[in-house]
Amino acid sequence: MSARSLNYMQKTATVAVINRQNKLLILRRGKTAPWMPGRYCLPGGRVEPFEDSQYAAARELSEETGISFPVDRLNNITITYSDNYSKLVYIAKVDSPIVSLNYEHDDYAWISFDESSLYSLVPNLKKTLCSLKNYNYIV
Repeated sequence: MSARSLNYMQKTATVAVINRQNKLLILRRGKTAPWMPGRYCLPGGRVEPFEDSQYAAARELSEETGISFPVDRLNNITITYSDNYSKLVYIAKVDSPIVSLNYEHDDYAWISFDESSLYSLVPNLKKTLCSLKNYNYIV
């Protein structure tokens, strides 16, 4: 399956935001979140009808963190979570971001792969972190 066809099938868009120290931005879902409150996740959300997932990724990143990132600079990797579930994760390498959380999240952290074990993560995020480490995006 090509990245382009996978791109149109995705219902969510996820962004791995990586800083100069090759640490990853994770966001803690607020206490009133309908799914996994208090757990850490990556910025992302639903792809709107007729919206390309790359644009959705940039939109969700801006909405959830206040970080504006050019759509055409978002790279991606495909992560396979199970035999019948793969998705694109967009990569945003940022220099010195200022994070401004919206109402969906109440905390954030910049973490290395090893530090991820200190946080309560949403399902599949550890698999995403392993892939990011294997591709040398994070330390």
